[in-house]
Amino acid sequence: MKAKSLYTLLITLFLLPLFVKAQSSEEQKTIVSVERIWDRAAHNAFTSLINYKGKLYCTFRESNGHVSEINGSIRVIVSDDEQNWRSIAFLSEKDVDLRDPQLSVTPDGRIMLNFGGSYYVGETLVKMKPKVSFSDENGMNFSEPQDIVLDDKLHSGKDWLWKATWHQGTVYAGIYQPVKNGTQVVLAKSSNGINYQYVTRFDIPRSANETVLRFDDAGKMIAVVRCAGGSGNGYIGISAPPYTKWQWNELSEQLGGPDLIILPNKKLLCGTRLYQLGVSDQMVLSKVSVSGNYIKLVTLPSGGDCSYPGMVILNNKLYVSYYSSHEEKTAIYLARLWLDRVESLTENEPVPEPVITFNKNGRVELSCSDPEAEIRYSLDGSTPAKHSPLYQDPIKVTHTTELRVKSFKGDQPASRTLFTVIGTDVMQPAQRIMDTPRPGLNYSYYEGEVSAVREIELLPLKKSSVIPNFSLEPKDRDINFAFTYKGYIEIPKDGLYTFYLASNDGSKFYIDGFGLINNDGGHGEIERSASASLKKGFHKIALKYFQMGGQRSLRVFWKGPGFDKTEIPPSVLFR
Repeated sequence: MKAKSLYTLLITLFLLPLFVKAQSSEEQKTIVSVERIWDRAAHNAFTSLINYKGKLYCTFRESNGHVSEINGSIRVIVSDDEQNWRSIAFLSEKDVDLRDPQLSVTPDGRIMLNFGGSYYVGETLVKMKPKVSFSDENGMNFSEPQDIVLDDKLHSGKDWLWKATWHQGTVYAGIYQPVKNGTQVVLAKSSNGINYQYVTRFDIPRSANETVLRFDDAGKMIAVVRCAGGSGNGYIGISAPPYTKWQWNELSEQLGGPDLIILPNKKLLCGTRLYQLGVSDQMVLSKVSVSGNYIKLVTLPSGGDCSYPGMVILNNKLYVSYYSSHEEKTAIYLARLWLDRVESLTENEPVPEPVITFNKNGRVELSCSDPEAEIRYSLDGSTPAKHSPLYQDPIKVTHTTELRVKSFKGDQPASRTLFTVIGTDVMQPAQRIMDTPRPGLNYSYYEGEVSAVREIELLPLKKSSVIPNFSLEPKDRDINFAFTYKGYIEIPKDGLYTFYLASNDGSKFYIDGFGLINNDGGHGEIERSASASLKKGFHKIALKYFQMGGQRSLRVFWKGPGFDKTEIPPSVLFR
């Protein structure tokens, strides 16, 4: 047996119990098979899937990393029998990073392939252009990529068109673009897939980006939008023609590379990344509704850098393409699921949510209106699962802690996750320091690609020194780098202090040895906050941050007795 095959087998055997543990028996019955269908590049990611003339077409990006030093290319593969795959197109442009390919079928029966082009000068992104290619009438030959033309009201110079969707002879797409303090999504339409006109701007109260559009039987447009900023949770909206007035609701989960399909029973199924703080992310299928409900139904074998699915219904099965890095490399996978069992999962009512009945002095008591339900919880920021600790007695903590709880009952869909922060009223004593603290923080600087803060110190250390505050200035490059900072903060008086951590990409803030704010994972700028009761004096602090491509930012604020929210000044930071 070849070494690579043996390695894959060992990894699969090691991870299989983890996937089985994460799934209910109903989930396991729903999945027919999962196969790795492409892994020829170093990094294969960002998929789209369509049924064209009875054949499955899948497209994705090939490169050497999520955001790489080598420009990405687009590949299209096809299967006649849903088992065997062959490449029919490979698109690239000199000095342009091509990514996020999406497939659709035009009214005249051709395949339309949308993707974006990123242009860099060194490591600096200078412009972004949406592009398109069309197949012939047989779906075998694709045209050379051409730039999409945006009208003056749409064009910004950094425009990203995502998941174009045809409806009654017109194609619609959400285009996300930078604005002050984030990104916005504008809705655009075209009659030919090349020239787009402005329709409206999505009025979502945080940085909106990746957007998928679908149409119900009444012709209403449904949009699911990935967001950054605030909680980072996604949004779902609905609008009647001409799609200029929208009703929006926040979902209860963060989204990553979402796709949406309307099942034959009219339920909405969203494929997305499940972000699990402190635990490897996974590719999941969830039921969503325009009212904002989000219920995870199925977890697919996956881990780490993953998601960006495509979904197709064919021959009474649901086919899901996606990428994942849970085996020895980032590869493309195809899952087959029984359609009737997926629909059955969407019909079941979830277990009632747990209720917090007492929360004081680090002691929490919980209950559920269904006496037969089990309450599972986590204190590490991860989403509770059936193998998480079982609530039986009051939960006790000694410092500020994220509590997440969820109700389970047999194969019935689990409840929504209830999230709260506990222990903020437990006073933390100051540290006893033998030597006189000196101004500034110790920092260590690393280079390489990671997707979680736990991976930072596995990277090669490039340098270490002292810095006055939390800053990215010592970096030697603009992408794929990381910092750790360590030191003390001087608390001026006893009281409740709130800390705010804003970063692009992931970060985590520690005080007195425990994780106070977890802002981990790859994402645009998101600000998270947490509070702690602190005694006057010096308290140990640490911060971990990584950048994995695109933009970069890191800011740390605080608020306390007698002063409002402000950036933490160097005068209170020591080592």
